[in-house]
Amino acid sequence: MPQPTDELIGADRVQGGQLDEAAAFVVGLLEDPGSNIRVAEGQLELDEDLVVSGHPDEFEIAPIVATNPGTVWAIDGGSCTVADGRSFSVAAYRVARVRFSGGATDVVESPPLELVAVSPDQMASVGRTALTELLGEEPETLPDTPRPVDALREWAEWRELIRTIREASPGDLVLADGSLHGGPLVPPQVVRLAHREAVERGVSLAGVVKASTLYWGRNAPLVTLLKRRGDRELGAIAWSARISTDPVFGRLYPGEIFVAHLAPTAPFAFRVDVARGESLDGVNQVLARLAGVANDPAFPGYPYPLARAHQAARVTGYAVADVRRAFRESLSRHGLGEDDIEVLFQDFHEVLNRS
Repeated sequence: MPQPTDELIGADRVQGGQLDEAAAFVVGLLEDPGSNIRVAEGQLELDEDLVVSGHPDEFEIAPIVATNPGTVWAIDGGSCTVADGRSFSVAAYRVARVRFSGGATDVVESPPLELVAVSPDQMASVGRTALTELLGEEPETLPDTPRPVDALREWAEWRELIRTIREASPGDLVLADGSLHGGPLVPPQVVRLAHREAVERGVSLAGVVKASTLYWGRNAPLVTLLKRRGDRELGAIAWSARISTDPVFGRLYPGEIFVAHLAPTAPFAFRVDVARGESLDGVNQVLARLAGVANDPAFPGYPYPLARAHQAARVTGYAVADVRRAFRESLSRHGLGEDDIEVLFQDFHEVLNRS
């Protein structure tokens, strides 16, 4: 008779042989990833994955010499689900913005949470309103929104990104948390608008991606493989590798794609998207500015303004609990009895997970 799970240790918790099978798969994937680069679908007008020729050893890895970052704006969003009634949800989100100038953070905007109650039917109306504001006209189609909280936060992030591009001074650098190429929730017109306005205004625009959808061959993670190669070939320095070298990228994307290791001692590398102006030298200068602001000891290799924006945007567990309590009180003021409120918020998974 099998022992209770809590009495098992390490490998004994897993069916025999499966740990070794999974480990062999991962090692094989990293050692022989294949010969193509794959960009996951859902970005710009792509209906399926973009596949271009390439090999991990073919991309040039070039050192980055950090430079003065100048004035840097950073935008990030945070969100939580306040209530999930299965047939409806109550979502809370906010977008924070910071400005780093003269070696210090001189602006921190962390607004109160936006709270929205939506059902699937109502989400269509909410989405149409949000995308009309982004596009300046009513969208032709609406994206699927299986998680309304993600859609609301992402639309708000792009609104703030475009607002910041318009308010920034020429020469400023504006940073987004995530890809500059959009996803399934963001219409391609919004992406191109942000790129075009940044280039026209002389504002540098970059996005730093913590979880990249770039893969090699058989789904091996591109960023991880290049980081390993950079460590072996260059050692502890800042470097970048331009990924968008194939002409197909120039036709499909309004920017350049890099993998960048932004600080000598950083344990991580990131995908970095940069809006494309007239000169590749200008794009490389953006990477140098990023390296110049990625040396904070608490976040080595990650641009400090984005880390600060993340801190200003995130919704802590205490904040979630507080908002949920306040929402329950509001339900009570609107006449819902305590028993009904309790039933509304019941989740049997919580009961099962107690033991």
